[in-house]
Amino acid sequence: MMRVSFAKSFFTVLLGISSLSLVSGASHRLSHRRHHHNALSSSSSLSTRTTNSSSSLPIATLNPSSSLILSPDFEITSTPTTREYNWTIHRALASPDGFEREVTVVNNQFPGPLIEANTGDTIVVHVNNLLDSPQTIHWHGIFQNSTPYMDGVPGISQCPIPANGSFTYQYTITNQAGTYWWHSHWAVTMADGLFGPLIVHSPDETLKRGVDYDHDQIVVVNDWMHDQSDNIVAGLTSEAGYRGTDKPPQGDATLINGIGQASCIASNTTCSPPAPPTPATITLPSNATSRLRLISGASHAMLRVSIDDHPLEVVETDGTEVWGPVVHEVAMSNGERFSVLVNGTEGEGEFWMRVGTAAYCLPYGVEQVGKAIVRFGSTDSYTSTSEPTSQAWDDLKAWNATCSGLDEDYPLVPRVSQSASADAFTTQVFDSVAGVFTYVNGLSLNGFGFNNVSYQNQIYNPLLSLSYAGKSYNTSLVPSVSFDALGSGNLIINNLDTLIDHPYHMHGNSFQIIGRGTGRMDEAGLASANLTLENPLRKDTFWMQRNTWVVLRLVTDNPGVWPMHCHIDWHMAEGKLAVVVVQPDALKSMDGPDSWSSLCDGTDSTYVGPA
Repeated sequence: MMRVSFAKSFFTVLLGISSLSLVSGASHRLSHRRHHHNALSSSSSLSTRTTNSSSSLPIATLNPSSSLILSPDFEITSTPTTREYNWTIHRALASPDGFEREVTVVNNQFPGPLIEANTGDTIVVHVNNLLDSPQTIHWHGIFQNSTPYMDGVPGISQCPIPANGSFTYQYTITNQAGTYWWHSHWAVTMADGLFGPLIVHSPDETLKRGVDYDHDQIVVVNDWMHDQSDNIVAGLTSEAGYRGTDKPPQGDATLINGIGQASCIASNTTCSPPAPPTPATITLPSNATSRLRLISGASHAMLRVSIDDHPLEVVETDGTEVWGPVVHEVAMSNGERFSVLVNGTEGEGEFWMRVGTAAYCLPYGVEQVGKAIVRFGSTDSYTSTSEPTSQAWDDLKAWNATCSGLDEDYPLVPRVSQSASADAFTTQVFDSVAGVFTYVNGLSLNGFGFNNVSYQNQIYNPLLSLSYAGKSYNTSLVPSVSFDALGSGNLIINNLDTLIDHPYHMHGNSFQIIGRGTGRMDEAGLASANLTLENPLRKDTFWMQRNTWVVLRLVTDNPGVWPMHCHIDWHMAEGKLAVVVVQPDALKSMDGPDSWSSLCDGTDSTYVGPA
């Protein structure tokens, strides 16, 4: 096997490590082609800065939008291959909005490195955790068929990678294609910068490059905090609160492909950053159609994306190709993905991309708008300091408009039809609640939960390990439902939080959204509910308004213990997570590799850590 060395300039000076050799990580021999992806170029030279902690940290590389263009030379094929990556997780310094802070990154990149693959490919990621805290990586939207132990959730699918430890994730992508992403699932370190895009192609996709579009560009959007995530969580889970309140904070900036402009308008503390950086620039070909793969890495806010004077045709969401509307803005819940087509048929020009926070569903009700420059045509046509003079669409939603998902406002019809079965073999219910919960540390705090249980995470006692051993869970710590057989089941979610909306994500499955309404729904009420069984929308992440219900139809063909949680990081940290157990009897005959189970060696199975 080929060995890849890391940049000596970084690891020799800072870490005393000159190289890291690849380990096998594979439990079997793979006969097809193998691709290797260097962690850091051996010729790279990283700047460092000494912080107050007297340790030198590298200056993170803010990846330009040009690095998030998908190459037309990537071979889209049904022939499987193994794609191998070497990742080092470490701390760095970055000023993505003009305000310098410590960030958590992979291979010194922000946003993190791209994974691009075909369905059928095997992904091997060697993770070296140089942090002084544990870590895991979740592959958002990837089903993990037959590899639930690679889902990357501490306390559920694995014990975490220890501080200064390593682990190899290996999984095969099957029967899915589209726009996905990866991110940390340890505490809320995703909000510190630990995320990146994951794109899956297939020859069977109905949308074809060169036919339906000419250019393929990733656009990652997220809100951004100036404080460290662990400080925020520590405050929210204490009696004192964070900055004196139990309300989760609003971002200090909105980033587009890792660049933004600090506003600090929602901060309760003084914030005087230096001049913000030049807005991110996204260059698209003129007289051509571009596909923008929008990924929301937001930790709190629903984000609304628009480009002045350019309508957006929605063609994909969460890996499902759709016949969608032509809109002026796309509302994105946390973790959600959309592909849109934008035409540069008017020739060269420069326009603002605007990413606004949906302030109505934020506790402070303050709107922020991040901007990037979208330039059509050759970059030679513009100066480095030129900025657009375009104006926003006059019909964009007001800052205080009700928050609603794009699929609530417009029909999104899957291009590949798949109708739901007429009947479900079982119906399970999650009542989403907020209130005062008593935790194992003895504190009674405002928090979130399901079915009157707020999730508490025994991080060294994974629920999947318990399922493999045929053992039960502590139901006072873990809200859960079970689908015991193979078939089609209903999952009803009632958002009984009367003042709070939630973006929900389910691991291990896509689902069909077959019904929505106001109030509360139960199994008996389904008989008279207006359900959509003919080709309903398939997703893995969706927005749910306060005081509403939704019915999800699941095909329970992927045994595992799958989290279903709010993707507002701060809500999940306060207990907004449940698990969906699929085929528990089948799990008793399964197990994970030794490298996975050994992560739990010598740990305290009763210890409760971050969600």
